[in-house]
Amino acid sequence: MKIISTLYELNNLKQVLNLVDGIIVGNKEIGTRLTHSFTIDEIIEITKTSQKMKKEVFISANQIFNDDQLNHFEKIIKQLPLKDVSGIVVADLGAYRKLKSLGYAHKTIYNPETLLANVYDFNFLSSFDLKGVYIAKEITLEDVIAIGKQKKYEMFMVGHGHLNMFYSKRQLIDNFMHYQEQDNIYHERQDMKIIEENRPDDPYPILEDDAGTHVFRSQVFSSLEYLFELKEVVDYLIIDTLFKDDQYLYRIGPLYKDENIDLNVITDIQKTYQEVWDDGFFHKKTIYKSKGNL
Repeated sequence: MKIISTLYELNNLKQVLNLVDGIIVGNKEIGTRLTHSFTIDEIIEITKTSQKMKKEVFISANQIFNDDQLNHFEKIIKQLPLKDVSGIVVADLGAYRKLKSLGYAHKTIYNPETLLANVYDFNFLSSFDLKGVYIAKEITLEDVIAIGKQKKYEMFMVGHGHLNMFYSKRQLIDNFMHYQEQDNIYHERQDMKIIEENRPDDPYPILEDDAGTHVFRSQVFSSLEYLFELKEVVDYLIIDTLFKDDQYLYRIGPLYKDENIDLNVITDIQKTYQEVWDDGFFHKKTIYKSKGNL
């Protein structure tokens, strides 16, 4: 199992790469929920440096595109060093079709967030010559292992970070500020949270970027305690440092790299970043309750 992470600062690239097997970076014109939007030239530089260090690079191109945006996606993607990267993460099958027409179907990684929750759905696109797909975030550890044992291509999984649980293409904060007749100074800020009246002690991180509005789980999902089981089925485990910084990766990266549960270090990290870790949905079955008789 390889560990890849996000990146905040270009100047920290080498130090980050020393802790992981690769990184995932993007540009805001085609990617969303990015720690940082890197320019085309910066992504080219990141790729060259990573190659020299024998590390992998993945491009995040995970926006949902309309027709005009899809044509723009093709324009941007053609400028990126696709021959030298390990993969391109997409959430839109239209983006896959564009990549296929360019000869890069085999480097496409499909991430539809919540959809791939069983063996059939996970393997459904195996005939598309994809490199791999992301497993759904809201399934149990038991299901992850069961799917992984029957996978037909590489499995990607978010292994640490705030899990995204709501996404709208609408600029909801911008709409609210416009209604209030105020300038929107909150666009792309990573220090905002939603606090519900009936759950004042459980604030949700919220991010508005060019691709829309995103709300995340308040707790930080950590798979650290389950690496022994996961490494048997997961090919790439992603550490998402969104809402943190590269220094955060410096501290948790060694824990994942060495499979080391150091409670003193973990407690110190949680205190420093004022966060709570949990195991997400690993032991929480999703149950759908119907209204009335079917």
